[in-house]
Formats: sequence, structure tokens, C-alpha cells
Amino acid sequence: MSAAMDGSVQEPELFAITPGRGDLDELLLKIPLLAAGGVARFLLRELSVDPARRRTMARALVGLCRDLAVELWIARDVELANEVGAHGVHLSERCPAPSAWRERIGAGLPFGLSLHRPVRRPPDEISAARHAFLGPVYPTSKDSGLPLGAPLFVDLAASLATRVFALGGIGEQQLSELSRHGIRRVAAIRYFFDATNPRASAEHACSVLRGP
Repeated sequence: MSAAMDGSVQEPELFAITPGRGDLDELLLKIPLLAAGGVARFLLRELSVDPARRRTMARALVGLCRDLAVELWIARDVELANEVGAHGVHLSERCPAPSAWRERIGAGLPFGLSLHRPVRRPPDEISAARHAFLGPVYPTSKDSGLPLGAPLFVDLAASLATRVFALGGIGEQQLSELSRHGIRRVAAIRYFFDATNPRASAEHACSVLRGP
């Protein structure tokens, strides 16, 4: 059973995914506010940014996140995550199996996984991952497959032997439904980075997911 759904999680866990705008100044401003509001993990996406620019961003944000005592993960780029000393690398479903790079990089680099229905990663990879994003839970602006909905997310997450974060189409209204289903781990992009007040949005998410 997933630790996300076994009843042992009391405090919410928030994972903020950067919006892909390539704006380092925005991230340097908003990440401290989100961290102050309760976000403990950040994923540097920015996949369309020039590689040299992305490396510069990663180096700056690793230092910032270290100072804030929060985690910075790098999307897909194993070498970059290892080079800058990020907390780990987050792999999409299209990325090679971790065994393809762990001999080269070393087994010490943690990894997370993005998962959809049907789950295609083998159980041993999932159990070795530090976390997984499972979604989309709700409709999104991109074609990510049929939304799971909160009840099905709960069922699937319970079958995965890792920490599972709900992802996809999550806004203020959806947080309340997730909380009613006992979901305490949430990953989001726009909810955090498009917020007028990032700290207040993170604090609100924590409050709602904590439940009554």
C-alpha cells in the first residue's frame, strides 16, 4: 500500500513544478514565498529553455533551495541533476529506465517518476523511486489522457509502493475534494506559480489538505 494513502500521513506535502517560462527572476522571487507557505519540494521543468540557460538556472536554484532547506529536483536531465548537486532527477514515462544511467552516474542520485493510467513502470522501479506524480486527476490544458478523478486516484495510489502526489488540473476547488478523499500529497504548476500571492496560496493548500 502506498504511504500516501495508508492513513499515516497527517501533514500535507506540496510539490511545486516550475511553469516553463524560463524566467529565473520569477523563480528566485516566488520559490522563497512558496517555501515560507509550506512547499518543501520544487521541480525545475523549463524543458524548452536553452541548455546553457537551464544549467545557469539550476545552479542558482540549487543554492537557493539549499539555503531554504527545501528540495530541488531536475526534470529528465540526469547529468544536470548530478552536476549541480540537485536533490534528484524526475523522470517522465518516456525516459529510460533508471538502470540505464545509474551505473554511469551512480546509484546515489534519487529519482522520481511521472505515472499515468495504465501504469507502465515495473514495480521494482516504482518502489525504488522517492516519489511519483500520478495523474491527471482533473482535466488539464494539455492532452494528458482521461482524468482519473479523486476516487480512482486513491485506489491507484494505494497500489504503488512509493510516496504518491496527485497532479493535474488542481486548483482551489479541487483541493477541497482531494482533502475529503484523504489525499494529502499534491503537485501543481499554475496553482503555485500563477498565484497573485504565492505564500498565501501555499498556506491555503496546506490548510485545506490538512482537513478539519
